Amino acid sequence: MRNRVLKSFMVPVLAFGIICPGTPDAVHAETSATTVVQTYLANGQIGEADEQLLALTAAATGNADAQLGLGLVRAARAFEKLSQALYRVGFASKAEGYQSLFGLRAPIPLNPNPEPVTYDAFRAMLAAFIADLESADRALQAVGDRPAKLSVDLSAARFDWNGDGRLGPEDHFGMAISDIDESGHAKPFVVGFDTADAKWLRGYCNLLMAVTKAWLSHDFSESWDYSFPLLFPRAVSTMAAAEGGDVHGSTAFGLEKQQADDLADLVTLLHTIRWPVKDKVLWAEVRDHLKSVIALNRETWAFIGKETDDDHEWLPGPRQTSGALPSLNVTEERVQAWLGLLSRFEAALDGKLLIRHWRFAKGINAAKLFEEPKSFDLILWVTGPAALPYLSDGPVMDGDEWNQILAIFEGNFAAYAFYFN
Repeated sequence: MRNRVLKSFMVPVLAFGIICPGTPDAVHAETSATTVVQTYLANGQIGEADEQLLALTAAATGNADAQLGLGLVRAARAFEKLSQALYRVGFASKAEGYQSLFGLRAPIPLNPNPEPVTYDAFRAMLAAFIADLESADRALQAVGDRPAKLSVDLSAARFDWNGDGRLGPEDHFGMAISDIDESGHAKPFVVGFDTADAKWLRGYCNLLMAVTKAWLSHDFSESWDYSFPLLFPRAVSTMAAAEGGDVHGSTAFGLEKQQADDLADLVTLLHTIRWPVKDKVLWAEVRDHLKSVIALNRETWAFIGKETDDDHEWLPGPRQTSGALPSLNVTEERVQAWLGLLSRFEAALDGKLLIRHWRFAKGINAAKLFEEPKSFDLILWVTGPAALPYLSDGPVMDGDEWNQILAIFEGNFAAYAFYFN
């Protein structure tokens, strides 16, 4: 069922490298942009669409369709490149049992022969991902408020997840997100992306940049040295050097040796999440990106509210039908509840509304988290001591209000939050 798309973590975001139909007075340009995106998406060469779409934007001033396609292609390519980089070093290769989670293949295939990876090399991967997201964001920003639209059949989508240049069944993204007919083929999954979706995808780009910069702004080398073999089997680290190959004995603590190692690494990871701030400027940018997400959300819903069509919508308004996730009913009450929640989140980022901690009567001033950063210690945040420098007097988020919002989404808030961005 198509609602499986929502459960695949990054999967819906990847679909955006594809987009909506164009300006009403440029029919030929519209067709060209749609054709380019659909063709390269289907042959698994989405990165090569970039040059073609750039040519279309240069050939026809105001070709918002091609500009939208360019941004969506770059967003999709950012994920594909990250997947290829992580595949090379065997990311999560120990999680084979989770590859079919929610009935979907994981975006990153298992690598039976991963390369060694250092802490600095992993940070470089994250930096490259940010640069790719920034490129997509700039392209989408150029769409502006102009009418733009591309209709794309996502059932044909293919991505080269492992970067081997060959497309196998595991690369057929469309099979993972589409319903399957009696002959085993993916049914058409047509989605129309438009100007509102360009702003929506910009919001997601900024959200992912915020998350990635939060990582890079901190020094997590201690966690890497002592626990990251849990995620990267050939992580170049202090623990890997000390173990030095096979260890005598096949069991430990009643577990198979590898299971005991993984459990120990997990406990160590939790214990070593006490990361000092490495780059205060980058950490401050995290809040800027989060505020951009809020602003772009508002713009997205403002545009959706003005739409009069109902054409396989990616993100529909209350009077439209979803072309992607029809099981998630978008009502006016839910849209307004979401916008109200964004306003609360914005007030929290500005320190005007305090965040409740289970242990204290006072609330946490989130603005001070960015303005006066200290080492992030997961355990001490949970137990309370890490929150002490940020406790302030003032209005605190109301738990009853939060429960009312959850009720509006009928217990499915996480799914809607992922969908709405």
